[in-house]
Amino acid sequence: MTALHDSSSPARLHRRRLRTVEPGRHPTLQQVGRARSRREQLERLQLFSATRARPPVFAFWSAALVHGLPLLNAPPASTHVVAAGSSQSAAHGVVSHRRSEGATTVPKHGLQVTPVAETVAALAGRTSFLEGVVLADHALNAGEFGERVPLTSRAELVGAAELLIDPAERRRALAVARFADGRAESPLESVSRSTMALAGAPPPDLQVQARDLFGVLGRLDFCWPGLGIAGEADGAEKLQHLVFRRFPEVRQELAARAERDRRIEQTGLRVIRWRWATGRRFDLMREFLLREGMPLDPRSRVRELGLGP
Repeated sequence: MTALHDSSSPARLHRRRLRTVEPGRHPTLQQVGRARSRREQLERLQLFSATRARPPVFAFWSAALVHGLPLLNAPPASTHVVAAGSSQSAAHGVVSHRRSEGATTVPKHGLQVTPVAETVAALAGRTSFLEGVVLADHALNAGEFGERVPLTSRAELVGAAELLIDPAERRRALAVARFADGRAESPLESVSRSTMALAGAPPPDLQVQARDLFGVLGRLDFCWPGLGIAGEADGAEKLQHLVFRRFPEVRQELAARAERDRRIEQTGLRVIRWRWATGRRFDLMREFLLREGMPLDPRSRVRELGLGP
């Protein structure tokens, strides 16, 4: 966790000092800020619902917020609901979406919302392939040790996608539903797997246990055994900053990770790492994979995903 301390000089200049506390074990300030923003947005939806004569049914980004689904990009400021009308309309910051036949609702936090599968499919059709995969992976995730119940199933995701009216939205949502994998443990892993696929990389094995003669070294985010490559989506970017490297805890963390990589490479796997800046951009991921000697066939992979012509 990163703690911020400000001190004021007579000239009202502010100096920021950073302190690391058990890196990787506690929420970052950015994560705390997102949680606070989500609570505030949820309270806004609850207030909106309380002022309506009939309880609204929240959909799209508003439903994702209520369900606690991760959003790759900031949601629109408007409130999204489903209505009985035959067309979509928007007024005073409220967007009313046409309701599909047989649509159901579920209660959550005292509100009525579209089910998780329907919410994910609707957003996957309206947003990008990457954003859809982040949502779908999270919805299918059962936790590292199977300690949580998935929010939905692949069959439900596919079924919800097939009900979308617009052909382009239906095709994109179906591609997301079939590509999604609940073994992804973070949005960075989800977007990385997506950009790698769009770049034409062969499908990796996920969450592979690395072992040597002395036991288990840990789990690899991605692995291509036939190519001798192990991939790690590195979300601990702050540990690389010079400011943090002065702290013993960070130096120990980096040293332990370097030793782990060394032992993994002794098993015959070359470890490659990338960060958010590369993971979420198709062009940067493609350049990175080419530099690392990864064979790419984007045309075939895009067809396999169901996104090509």
